[in-house]
Amino acid sequence: MHILGLPYDIQNLNEELAKRWNEQMKTELEAAKAPNALVKNPEAFKKDSKWHVWKESVITYLHSKTGQACLPLAYIVREYDVPLANVPYATTHEQLVAGSILHGPEYNVNNGIVFDLLQSLTLAEPSWAWISNYERV
Repeated sequence: MHILGLPYDIQNLNEELAKRWNEQMKTELEAAKAPNALVKNPEAFKKDSKWHVWKESVITYLHSKTGQACLPLAYIVREYDVPLANVPYATTHEQLVAGSILHGPEYNVNNGIVFDLLQSLTLAEPSWAWISNYERV
């Protein structure tokens, strides 16, 4: 609940909730162990790359990878900063991508991982200029 930025009352945390969360996380971890051949590594973004196709391949790849706190890395590049209110999520994965907080130690580590990926895909290309200003030295 902390990772999702949700208020919580320690009185509401019980063994049943813990078991349910552990089962959901076990399912997520098993899915993450699926063969890497299912999701291709994104190609480098080159001058003649199509932006929309490349962007979708990176997002798909980030959905298949987890970072700190077992968070799907796709939450780093979601389109909005504040989670949408009262949205039912079909999976824990969807909830974590849509609602994980965008601050704190887990976010900092995961943001660095995603930046490193983007850097590796754009470094020797003209597209590097788009993100090089965000590089931390």
